Amino acid sequence: MQIEQLDLETRSKIYNYTKKILRKYQKGIITGKLTADKFVENILSNGSISDILDENLLLQNDFKQSYTSYIENLINIQNESLSTSKKRNLKSSSEKPSISQRVKLKNLLESSGYTLSIPLEYLSSCDVDCIIQYITTQSIDIGNERIYNYVHKSNLN
Repeated sequence: MQIEQLDLETRSKIYNYTKKILRKYQKGIITGKLTADKFVENILSNGSISDILDENLLLQNDFKQSYTSYIENLINIQNESLSTSKKRNLKSSSEKPSISQRVKLKNLLESSGYTLSIPLEYLSSCDVDCIIQYITTQSIDIGNERIYNYVHKSNLN
């Protein structure tokens, strides 16, 4: 089984756990001393991830390979984010959403019965696009699992 095949709640837990550890070893990742392969081996041997996933799944080679590519994707996102934060004069992925994006999201939230758990002002243009995709397709792209925590079904229905 691969990460893409897991349910969104499990993927979100894996994302949160992995990002927490990635931040801890950020310097080693930036310098290249800590590769995704080493990172996966350390996480899987640590055993803490077994609270989220079944032990048998962790031993499968195809899962290890998909987790390695997942971590490489997260590392690339993290490195890109760091480089764009250093270059504030360039447009970055933290660009504020346009008015049409805001209106589209608000209308979609009202019509679908979802609510935001984070104020709209804190969302980037990319975040809004990902939320719209999640509400309409019930899928989230790999590496954007944080979106799962930004939206939830209303209990008012």
